[in-house]
Amino acid sequence: MRILGTVIIGLIILCIEVFLGVQSFYPQALQKDQADIVQKMIENKKTIVDELSESELAWLAQNKVVYVGVDANFYPLETFNERGQYTGIGGDYLRLITAMTGINFTIERQQEWATVEELAQLKRIDMFMAVAKTERREEYLNFAEPYINLPGMIMVPRTNTAKNLTLDDFRGKKLAVVKNYYWDDYVSKYIDIERVPASDTISAMHMVTNGQADGVIDYEFNLNEKIQVAGIYQLHTVGQVPSEFGHSVAVRSDLPELFSIISKALKHISPEEQKAVIENWLIQAKPAGDERRLQWYFFFFTQAVLLILLIISYTRSMTRRAVIAKAKEVRSQEHKPQFFG
Repeated sequence: MRILGTVIIGLIILCIEVFLGVQSFYPQALQKDQADIVQKMIENKKTIVDELSESELAWLAQNKVVYVGVDANFYPLETFNERGQYTGIGGDYLRLITAMTGINFTIERQQEWATVEELAQLKRIDMFMAVAKTERREEYLNFAEPYINLPGMIMVPRTNTAKNLTLDDFRGKKLAVVKNYYWDDYVSKYIDIERVPASDTISAMHMVTNGQADGVIDYEFNLNEKIQVAGIYQLHTVGQVPSEFGHSVAVRSDLPELFSIISKALKHISPEEQKAVIENWLIQAKPAGDERRLQWYFFFFTQAVLLILLIISYTRSMTRRAVIAKAKEVRSQEHKPQFFG
């Protein structure tokens, strides 16, 4: 009975772990029919085709697909759900624009943000849904009004106990930045700060933990999310930097008709709707990232294997007991006195 009790406890623990894992990986799966606020907005939106000029209509007729460049690791502004669908604040805006314009948008997903920008400069990407304005980007992009403006954050190793640092404190030092991110351009103004380029935010954070840089700067929401996803707890916040420009939709400057069409659609998204979309994403739970997902998968696998071995052991033990009991019964029958009439 001791083994049976252990098996039951093991099954209960495994069920709890599976529940916590699903809640961590796919929190949407456990939400009770969460209202799709964007779908409700779409139902109340009308097409803007009647507002378009002849040149804009002609452009739409000649361009059947519009390619959208995205940053796959920019939650909650941009992300992909467990079904591989583009979502986030930018994704919700794109759904609204699609409903009002009827444009066929195709998402261009790349591993590194720098590659996404290069493709736009090569005219293989037409627009972005969540990008901040910089002087460099203004050379090839037109920007709509920003819909959100969030600050940047400076993080350093926990062994550095300094507080309230600014970028001025990093003069003569190394600062990790994601290549071609807004903060890469921003820090470039400080000629005596050495920028250490990284392919993504997690890589930039690891550069600090590995001693390749003295600190890292990125958006506060991005760094906090990566700490949760990758479990990088060796860093702490020492300063905040307000961003000069928020994130907005941007279109290549050589596509004025597309920019005009998108701008007309954005005007039909009210401030109340903007607030609802943003707040909906800022309060949502973030699914676990690939790093933590692999850790949980390994944990589940080992737990399940141990439980299966325990069940097999219990089954064999019960079978052995049954065989022994049967043998005892047979022997008792054989030694039982026989009476003949």
